[in-house]
Amino acid sequence: MDIFRVLTRGASVKKDGKQVDFSRVQSQRTARPGQRGKDEDEEQLSRELDFFRSRRIATAHADAPVEDTGDVHSKETEQEEDEDDIAPPPRITTAEEASKLRRSYRGKVTGADAPLPIGSFEDLVTRFKLDKRLLGNLIENNFTEPTPIQCEAIPISLQHRDMVACAPTGSGKTLAFLIPLLQQVISDKAVGTGVKGLIISPTKELANQIFDECSKLAQRIFLEKKRPLSVALLSKSLAAKLKNQVVSDKKYDIIISTPLRLIDIVKSESLDLSAVKYLIFDEADKLFDKTFVEQTDDILSACSHPNISKALFSATLPSSVEELAQSIMTDPVRVIIGHKEAANTSIEQKLVFCGNEEGKLIAIRQLIQEGMFRPPVIIFLESITRAKALFHELLYDKLNVDVIHAERTQVQREKIIERFKSGDLWCLICTDVLARGIDFKGINLVINYDVPRSAQAYVHRIGRTGRGGRKGTAVTFFTKQDAIAVKPIVNVMKQSGCEVASWMENIAKMTKREKEMIKKGKAFVDRKQISTVPRILKQKKRQHKEMIEASKKRKLAQQAGDASEEHA
Repeated sequence: MDIFRVLTRGASVKKDGKQVDFSRVQSQRTARPGQRGKDEDEEQLSRELDFFRSRRIATAHADAPVEDTGDVHSKETEQEEDEDDIAPPPRITTAEEASKLRRSYRGKVTGADAPLPIGSFEDLVTRFKLDKRLLGNLIENNFTEPTPIQCEAIPISLQHRDMVACAPTGSGKTLAFLIPLLQQVISDKAVGTGVKGLIISPTKELANQIFDECSKLAQRIFLEKKRPLSVALLSKSLAAKLKNQVVSDKKYDIIISTPLRLIDIVKSESLDLSAVKYLIFDEADKLFDKTFVEQTDDILSACSHPNISKALFSATLPSSVEELAQSIMTDPVRVIIGHKEAANTSIEQKLVFCGNEEGKLIAIRQLIQEGMFRPPVIIFLESITRAKALFHELLYDKLNVDVIHAERTQVQREKIIERFKSGDLWCLICTDVLARGIDFKGINLVINYDVPRSAQAYVHRIGRTGRGGRKGTAVTFFTKQDAIAVKPIVNVMKQSGCEVASWMENIAKMTKREKEMIKKGKAFVDRKQISTVPRILKQKKRQHKEMIEASKKRKLAQQAGDASEEHA
């Protein structure tokens, strides 16, 4: 790339008293026989200026006859390079173009009369008449080109079809359901009917993140009678206002909520969901597992509109969850980007054998010494007790670290997340409360201090890094206790295209008994406490505590004896 020519393109300068485009003068001056002509040069400049690869550069001269320069080898080389650079067209109009686009991102779409994907947001405007205000908000928030899941999911939703969608972590699933939802709410001419769109998330943090993204896209969009499009997060305060009838449930067009809070407000008859036409389950594999399935069933019962469309999104999709989801849908379209049990391919995955629990602390300190511990870093543990213990250990090492778990208040959790996002915190220790959906920008390293309880949990944990096309690293510590539990992790690594050592190949094979043990949670044993304090010091501390307790009991007994003597 001639950077001077790019930077001065279109600049008006004087040469011999005449106004000229300096970039053209430069190209003419340096032109040689057999080199590209002026038109081809213009096209090359256009490609160089297409920094974000928006694929909207016109290739008007692609079919033009090429002059025979006599250099057959150079023509063949140029032809090969052109073939490699050819991207699917920005407007998908035929099944052949759709097939080519799907092959480029390994997409699989099944279902009767599945619509063609979109090749660009320009395609979305021409085919579905995307609202100009919504398009303006997309551009303002730097969303210039759809990701693979957005290419497939947006047309399906806009055709009011039920859908089950699975795509890697950090691939833009939130936008894949927000764009069609907002467009359909804008197009819906029904006035004063109440909530039209409902988004269910398994955690408060994820619900809050979806609300923030939805609010950005809904800015400056007005509906009938100049009423702004209203998006609400069903928080504790809003739930109280609805119960006390301080605000009307007819005020909101879209509501984002966690299951339990929504069910509570619906059962108190403070929120009517009978007008909901668009129901979306984010992190559907969690919402349809045994811990949430009853709550999900209650929500489905409350959404009684005859023309309701349902969409499920997740990074992992176990067969059991998929079967359950299909049973509540009508003629659904199934969209899989990549492999439904694989991790994001931009994540470098590593397994580290630590021997025992003490070895894990040594391994973290070794990562720091070797320079691999590059902030921001997230460390996942299996329980609140262990998360607290590791937090205190790393505080002694003077690391800029904090811990987040279910025992922290909502305000504390929000402050910690804000500090971590702003860079005040370098390392965040947490349980699986933050394993799903939360979009932290530029996480360099994820450490699984404890082996996750399932392959799905592993994929979601490590998915906090490698988001939005960035590279990331995930390290999983395991000990002799994790001999069986680590096997599904190795299988995920293989499916994700990671290099797997020969010893990993051997341990990845599971017997039927081992599969049953993992399924029932019997492959996981109670772990030792995280601590570097020597055993003798712990024993002295325990003895000191016991002596204090015994002394208190003696004093109480003596006081009771003295009191009885006085009464006598």
